[in-house]
Amino acid sequence: MNTLPIMLMLVSSAAALGGDVCVTPNASIPDNSTSGIVIPIDVSSAPGQIIDSISVSVDITHPWVGDLMIVLESPSGVLVTLLDRPGIPAAGFPGPFGCGGRDISARFTQNATVPAEDVCSYAAQPVLAGSVLPSESLAILVGEAGDGRWMLHVSDRSSFDTGTVNQVCLTTTTVPACPPDLNGDGELDFFDVSAFLGAINTGAPDGDFNGDGFFDFFDVSAFLNAFTAGCP
Repeated sequence: MNTLPIMLMLVSSAAALGGDVCVTPNASIPDNSTSGIVIPIDVSSAPGQIIDSISVSVDITHPWVGDLMIVLESPSGVLVTLLDRPGIPAAGFPGPFGCGGRDISARFTQNATVPAEDVCSYAAQPVLAGSVLPSESLAILVGEAGDGRWMLHVSDRSSFDTGTVNQVCLTTTTVPACPPDLNGDGELDFFDVSAFLGAINTGAPDGDFNGDGFFDFFDVSAFLNAFTAGCP
């Protein structure tokens, strides 16, 4: 059994202020290995941006999804389990082997209503499809830096069946870590005030500071309050 992680060094497209970053490793998952494979996903966002929402789309070919564990790791090392050997244990699927359905083509998102762990079918293919709730909440990643190298850990925890990771997509939206720092230099100063006044005069998006669709006194008040409060 291979106990060392297999690192697939891949180049991905960049995402700024939100979007999809996809990699297509077409990589075999080692059988009966807790280490499995580690797939890097490089995300580039604008300076000072943090995660506001995140979802993960996974396309995996595998004849027995009950073998699989999938974990997302943020650039700072925060781990979120997306899938943990579905069907172990579950009503109707007794024993240590989990769900015997095949293949995954699913999006793990907090907007879903169906838990991934509860889905199992011997007829449907792929057995996991569409939007599903991850095993652990992705909300823990809100506030993480949007930029950097994310990792998807995929492992097959049982013998006999092997599979392939075909594609992984990370979808993020980001917001400024410090909203009044409009020029993104990490400082609150005259240049941010100037940027705000310019935006409100020209009707640029940054001028609608309170997000109500209007450019008026309420935006000025919201900006000044945030500017005075400072940033974390």
